[in-house]
Amino acid sequence: MSIIDFKMRQDLLWFSEKQSTAWIEHSPVCTKIVDLDFHLQYMSSAGINGLGIDDITEYYGKPYPLGFYPQLFRDEMTKSLIKARDTGAVVVHEDAVVDIEGNVMWFHSTIVPINDHNDHNDQIDYFMIVSVDITEQKQVNIEIQELNYELESRVKNRTLELEKAVEELLIISETDSLTTIANRHVYERRLTENVATAKRNREYLSLLMIDIDCFKKYNDKYGHDFGDIVLTSIAQTIKGSLLRETDLAARFGGEEFVVLLPSTEGHAALAVAERIRMNVRSLEIKHDVVDAASAITVSIGVASLKAEMLNETDLLKQADIALYMAKKKGRNCCEVFNT
Repeated sequence: MSIIDFKMRQDLLWFSEKQSTAWIEHSPVCTKIVDLDFHLQYMSSAGINGLGIDDITEYYGKPYPLGFYPQLFRDEMTKSLIKARDTGAVVVHEDAVVDIEGNVMWFHSTIVPINDHNDHNDQIDYFMIVSVDITEQKQVNIEIQELNYELESRVKNRTLELEKAVEELLIISETDSLTTIANRHVYERRLTENVATAKRNREYLSLLMIDIDCFKKYNDKYGHDFGDIVLTSIAQTIKGSLLRETDLAARFGGEEFVVLLPSTEGHAALAVAERIRMNVRSLEIKHDVVDAASAITVSIGVASLKAEMLNETDLLKQADIALYMAKKKGRNCCEVFNT
């Protein structure tokens, strides 16, 4: 190689190094050089400005990560440096650091083991750490997470509100507005379900038809306001007389009520009917539509069917006939349908 060629190569090398240094110093990417003892040897302007350090030279030769970084970051970065040293592989590290004023900054760092000799051996001369400031990205992600959490919270609350509203609407749709017990719609649905279950299990299903004695006369004499109070009181008494959750009391219409008693034969159903009749009588709701010492009473018809004999139409018809028999017998009594 001639002296001219050698001098030209030196000039090119010097120019290349100068260009690289200029690029590193003016790049927004923070570049650091760390020796094999993990001591800081160089930090580019991006890192110096980002951390708010006036004189970086006082940190050269000191252990990296620097002392004012959070302990967790120092521990994790040290682990990453050890991994790069022991494996010779490029290691990626992402974590939060704190500048000298206590501001949190997030960096995505790539740790690159460097061999300056290009002799294809496994010797590592130093580490180059290239770090990109991702603080804004992290803040955006945090804001997105907070917005997602807020949105999920709102959706959850709204869903709960809707579920509650649906539940309330269902209750309203299945409740008699005056007496607050089940309405006829619920009775008809439960009757169909109870008939199917009783036939499948070959069990009895009993039905009580209940009518308030002389209620029309009471209503005409004392007015609808008092009549509504009586209806509500008797409805709640009927419901409160039932001892099982499977039993259903419902308003059938006007002053008539029905009670469904699954898995209940005639004698047991009559006992429930008598309990209802006596509980209503014990209310002692006085009136004089019949005589001066009269009190509100109820008459009850009882029907009970099983297996192939059981169907919705016959059960209701028989309970209605039994109620008519109770009325004809003198009211304030219970009658069981007998074929």
